Amino acid sequence: MWQLLKNDRGAIFLIAIALLFFVTTFVLAYCMSYEMQFRTYDRLEKLNVRATINLLGQILSDSVES
Repeated sequence: MWQLLKNDRGAIFLIAIALLFFVTTFVLAYCMSYEMQFRTYDRLEKLNVRATINLLGQILSDSVES
């Protein structure tokens, strides 16, 4: 192991593997954060649509009763 680190190519390989690990972790965390944000906005949109439909139904039933 120490022979590889003493060699220039071995040290670069170790640095490249570490850099690949950190970049992959960052990209995965960023994608998961984006997906969670997208799901939150989608749920809020569905909730607002449902509330609007209920409100319009209530208005319609009130106008029919009058």
